[in-house]
Amino acid sequence: MTQHNTPPSDRFASLAPQDLSEPERQSLIALAVRVLEPSQPYETFCDAETVQRYCRLRFAPESRELFACAFLDSRHRLLELSVLFQGTIDGCSVHPRVVAEAALAHRSAAVILIHNHPSGDPEPSQADIDITKRLCTLLDLLEIRVLDHIVVGREGTVSFASRGLL
Repeated sequence: MTQHNTPPSDRFASLAPQDLSEPERQSLIALAVRVLEPSQPYETFCDAETVQRYCRLRFAPESRELFACAFLDSRHRLLELSVLFQGTIDGCSVHPRVVAEAALAHRSAAVILIHNHPSGDPEPSQADIDITKRLCTLLDLLEIRVLDHIVVGREGTVSFASRGLL
């Protein structure tokens, strides 16, 4: 096991990724998701870096494409994070009407769109860009703001907001 000089209160600091078995890695990822997941209703979900870290931990290990929405109130506090669509290893059908209905049902003022690429490469496809434009147009008509669309892969995340794609 790799040794590091760390305070005794940090039980995990001496671990290196190669020290963990695959079941231990999966358990550690599940624990990290629970640590980063908003622990209280209405917790603020607007720190972009934390949102992306959480999304990567939650969605990168998935073997098929998922499309989720973080539904937020007017102060960007998380109301609900819901997986709305499940696809295959290389695609997922997203129906704008279903997204709009869910946003209205949660009384959302804003949403963050999230989906994963099981291939590992988070680079958005043209289809990703097209559906994001359609969703932004529709939700704007309902006065629901799309704050970001985060594409997740094992290799990292891509934020549409940070790339100016919204």
